Amino acid sequence: MKGLRGTLPSDARHAWHPEPLGPAHRDGWDSRDDDRVWDVVVIGSGASGSVAADRLVRQGLDVLMVEEGFRLSPHLGNPELDNMCRTALARDADGGWTDQGWPWTTSNLGGGTVFYGGASWRYRPFDFDPSELIDVGDLDVRWPYGLPELAPYYDVLERRLGVCGGEEGVGSRGPAHPPTAAAEILYEAGTALGYDPFPTPLAVNRHAHGGRSACERGTLCVSHQCPTTAKGDAVAVFLAPLAGHSNFTLRTGMRALRLDQDRPDAVTSATCLDRLSRRTHTIRARSFVVACNAIQTAALLLRSRGGHAPEGVGNHSGLVGRGLTMKLSEYVSGFVEAPAGLTLADWRAHTGPFSTIAFLDHYLDPDCPTGVGGMIYESKNDMPERFRDDVLELRIETILADHPNLDNRVRLSHHVDEDGVPAVVIDYTPDPRDLRRLTYMTDRCEQLLRQAGATGIEHEQSGFAQGSCHLHGTCRAGDDPATSVVDGWGRVHSALNVYVVDGSFMPYPGGLNPTLTIQAHALRSARAVAGDLVSRHAVHV
Repeated sequence: MKGLRGTLPSDARHAWHPEPLGPAHRDGWDSRDDDRVWDVVVIGSGASGSVAADRLVRQGLDVLMVEEGFRLSPHLGNPELDNMCRTALARDADGGWTDQGWPWTTSNLGGGTVFYGGASWRYRPFDFDPSELIDVGDLDVRWPYGLPELAPYYDVLERRLGVCGGEEGVGSRGPAHPPTAAAEILYEAGTALGYDPFPTPLAVNRHAHGGRSACERGTLCVSHQCPTTAKGDAVAVFLAPLAGHSNFTLRTGMRALRLDQDRPDAVTSATCLDRLSRRTHTIRARSFVVACNAIQTAALLLRSRGGHAPEGVGNHSGLVGRGLTMKLSEYVSGFVEAPAGLTLADWRAHTGPFSTIAFLDHYLDPDCPTGVGGMIYESKNDMPERFRDDVLELRIETILADHPNLDNRVRLSHHVDEDGVPAVVIDYTPDPRDLRRLTYMTDRCEQLLRQAGATGIEHEQSGFAQGSCHLHGTCRAGDDPATSVVDGWGRVHSALNVYVVDGSFMPYPGGLNPTLTIQAHALRSARAVAGDLVSRHAVHV
């Protein structure tokens, strides 16, 4: 999945929503704001940026959000958006190079949350300190804080997003969505193997909640925009309410080209390109929150070279862009006869939640290479051309964390893109240990499907090594500025008014879908942003 081309071809304009989100929103820059100084500029409107902006506005701060993409037309699907994209150079499966790298999930208002399935996991204690089993030499894989520190922020977000399901007794979650016909079969097969299955935690309202509608199962969540606001995407939950707030300004079609560090320890402005007028503008603020994703954030910081940041903002230790982690994943599917009494309409439409059952029985598994396995969960097929009328498809996905490696990195090309800035290079090679772990986990997937009576079992590659929606690690968090880019709050060690709140900060990626954890970190970091503004500038919050 990628994003709209920076050159804005005429055939892409139908993809934009014709109306602004609210009075605070407009496409492009407003010259009347040229001399304004905001309390905070948030760069990126996806999962983390929207959460941070919401918290900061509620704290009484004057917040500007800039987003490279636009508000999407409500009928635009993910496959159509993929065809209008800027790609990146990346390693292919043979170690060569391809121009089909994916440097973001999607580039639009709300980011990838507009098309995500709502999978909302809390990381497990192991994910915050995997050092007992994960050996990457001198690289520290421990987070600067643990699960107890993040738990209150998980609580807040689960309530705001309307998360349903998950492991029993964990978190502030509502009752799970009913299982699909496929999930019921997978449940029986899993319990026969001694597994302990449970409903996938989803940020999709089962019942009306927080001013949002209940899920009507009109589309498949994972590849379509939600027509009813039931899905807890960034636009529905955070940005639409903010768009009428007097302390909030939203400018779409504004690409951040660089941060300008004119002081030894602080950034004073951001240089942004209005993609409509093709003019650049200098935007001033007291603090900057970077929420672009682990590839785009690293590229922005590396482009931000100047007298006080000769190698890029935050790159005092040479670590910006390094330690990129992707998460390995693969789909495995098979077919069973449709259960008696099940009508074709019940499952052929492939609508509603994309996943209603999950297994963590191999998350830590001594039989898996290194002792660290992964998760397995239902993942509905979103390709209509593969639907069949005569059988029921069981399609599952396994996801597992990869070993951090400083040689896996985001770099800048010697070539420039359509905006005249260095293009992105994704230089990532999977660790052989992780490939063996992936094989182990796909074998477990096959075992589960065969137990369910499935035939015609097939494997489907996810293309994780070329980029994906699971991006982490290029601005690693730590207490020592010599071995990290940001501290535990996401604050850049060498630019104290810049905060990284997306998955870049993760020193270890964890083995679950990261969105809820990234959002919890953003909420926690926003608290530090507000506190620092009070101490540095006597802003009243």
